Amino acid sequence: MCNLQMKQTGKKQQKGLSIISTMIVGAFIAAALILGLKLVPVFTELFAVKKAFNNVVKSTDPQAPATVFRQAFSKYAQIDDISSVDAQTIVVTKDSGKASLSADYQRTVPLFANVSLIFDFSVASDGAPATK
Repeated sequence: MCNLQMKQTGKKQQKGLSIISTMIVGAFIAAALILGLKLVPVFTELFAVKKAFNNVVKSTDPQAPATVFRQAFSKYAQIDDISSVDAQTIVVTKDSGKASLSADYQRTVPLFANVSLIFDFSVASDGAPATK
């Protein structure tokens, strides 16, 4: 009788995560980590395009034709490995003695099988209005 009473009152409530729930949480963390690692290059390229636009505007004569701005951007694009923005898609605007560059582009990031993320970016040099 005493032994049966010990078994009933001696049970403790389980606290914490079971092995299955730990694996599920681990899978969610791994999926978030993989997604984050796939998105880093997209935003790295976005900031590289913005930096290239600003450097081209600073280093090029504002009175120069648009082709000079596009050629200068092509050099920066080659150095910074910018592949999403083509020099021909850049819009060169000149207003009151100042030049500005802008571009709209799309970047597709494949996740798995036939699932992808599509990002639409509108980038402009400092002081220039975005085109979208």
